[in-house]
Amino acid sequence: MAQNYAYLDQYGILHLHDEEHAKQHGKHVATELQADESGYPVVEGTGVVYYSNEDAAYIKGNRKDGQRISTPAVIKQLVDQLK
Repeated sequence: MAQNYAYLDQYGILHLHDEEHAKQHGKHVATELQADESGYPVVEGTGVVYYSNEDAAYIKGNRKDGQRISTPAVIKQLVDQLK
């Protein structure tokens, strides 16, 4: 499995991609988390869309149509490294 790198986009949304892509977005950190097909982190088998500006995490969609969940600790730790 390829190493993923996390970064926050201009809207504060967490993404995972390869290092070359992540570099283009500024600060990035290596992570063991895997990404879903859209580049969102997978936690316990489910893609999670995380909005750092709101400290809000969603599964099965985003804030418009997803289900809000408690932010997984692994995501909080990752975002703390990016801020």
